[in-house]
Amino acid sequence: MQFKQLIKTFLINSLIPFLFITNLSAKSINIAISSAPSNLSPFYATDANSQNINRLIHLTLTDFTKKMNFECRLCSSFKERMEGKKHIINFKLRDNVKFWDGTKVSAVDVYNSWEYFTDTNFIKSKFALGLSRIKDVRVLNSNEVELVYDEYNPDNLSDLALLKIVKIDKKDVANNIGYEKIVGAGPYRISKSTELEVVLSPVVEGASELVFKVVKDETTLALKLMNKEIDLSLATVSPRKNFWLKENVKDISFHNVEGTNLIYLGVNHKNEFLKDLKVRKAISLLIPREKIIKYKLKNTATPASSFFSEAFSSLHVKDGEDPYDPKQSELLLKEAGFKKGEDGIWEKGSKKLALTFRVSNNKNTIETVETMKDFLKKGGISINISVQEWGTFYRNLKQGNFDLAIGQWVGFTGPAILRFVFHSESIPPNGANRGFYVNKEFDSFIDKATTELDEKKRNNYYKKALEISNREYSYINLWHPNIIWIGRKCLKNLDVQPNGSFLPLLKMVNDCE
Repeated sequence: MQFKQLIKTFLINSLIPFLFITNLSAKSINIAISSAPSNLSPFYATDANSQNINRLIHLTLTDFTKKMNFECRLCSSFKERMEGKKHIINFKLRDNVKFWDGTKVSAVDVYNSWEYFTDTNFIKSKFALGLSRIKDVRVLNSNEVELVYDEYNPDNLSDLALLKIVKIDKKDVANNIGYEKIVGAGPYRISKSTELEVVLSPVVEGASELVFKVVKDETTLALKLMNKEIDLSLATVSPRKNFWLKENVKDISFHNVEGTNLIYLGVNHKNEFLKDLKVRKAISLLIPREKIIKYKLKNTATPASSFFSEAFSSLHVKDGEDPYDPKQSELLLKEAGFKKGEDGIWEKGSKKLALTFRVSNNKNTIETVETMKDFLKKGGISINISVQEWGTFYRNLKQGNFDLAIGQWVGFTGPAILRFVFHSESIPPNGANRGFYVNKEFDSFIDKATTELDEKKRNNYYKKALEISNREYSYINLWHPNIIWIGRKCLKNLDVQPNGSFLPLLKMVNDCE
């Protein structure tokens, strides 16, 4: 009896460490994000973190490469053609893709998913309007499907990143359908979701579990990186804290790429001073971009030469970045009829060159604008900074109620945004031309591009429009924030994308213990 008990004790003591080691072999990766996903159902996932996590758990027909070109995910190839005015995109599907329940993904599932996402009676997806441009889905065979649009639009392909291919039991089709009722075909599925943590379990055996942890405070994030409680941070980190981490934390790597987002200085073209091109250019020449990026932003951004960063290889326009040149600025203002007053501020007639600069109450943005104000004052331009809470600032921005305003465009995937932002038909409330920029030549190139199916010709029209936008200072280009991921050195093969997509996590190699 004593011998049996001894054997039992031995086996239990031996088994406990074995179980512990087996549990570690799952190799969970703890990933920090700045904010909780608002909704993990693909029908209502409107914020960036929700969309990016959905990219890992659901397949789409296409998505974007690192060069912001389209690539197949569910499809093996696609072709575009026109039938009269109709734009047709033909997709041939990969033959070996299955839903989590083991059933094969077919062209019928693409049709069903389109119906789910455009349904306005039951599911009421947030993306119904955007995807409603698809007027029909033709199922040609189990592996071939065609999407039919009434007309060509550059966003027809771009918006397909929102169309997740899903499977739903008929009894579960309802408004506010949760992710638990949706069967996907992606490499991960949600195994846990709380306010501060989302756990994704791999569908394929051997892949790492991904644990997304919400860490809102960057000091807490720094401590967690130091203590290896966080393996990889995708969270937003201020330039100061990013610099501090580089200087003080060992065994971490910084994965850095120029982002697609644009920080710009909006100018009101109706303003009595700013409607003069020479004044707009003079202001641009007084902004020391390189110094601000180096000393304020700690090299976490790249100067912008146009609306599109270098990530958009087919749309990027060079030579649109102004150097800091106060002498040239002075010459332009003199040519525009200004004279320096006794206080050093430019005057025209009896009016001083004084402008109101609206800014949100973000600490880092305010500091950047204060720096700009100092350099503009040195150049003879009086600036009154109006700091407003976000809601008030955004309302004024949308209404064009500003002289100057620092803003940011995020999440755009292609050139169609140019119509929305600069076309004369897009002046609020019809669009986001909040600076009231009007140029008929610009409009003409945008109109041609919008209907041009040939990609090279289309991009050439867009680049011509961008050159006009740069020349006219529709905006004053500032910089593109970099996408920065911070991770332990034992995480390999992290090829960060300029749009901040989480798709590189699928190719990440986990060599951490």
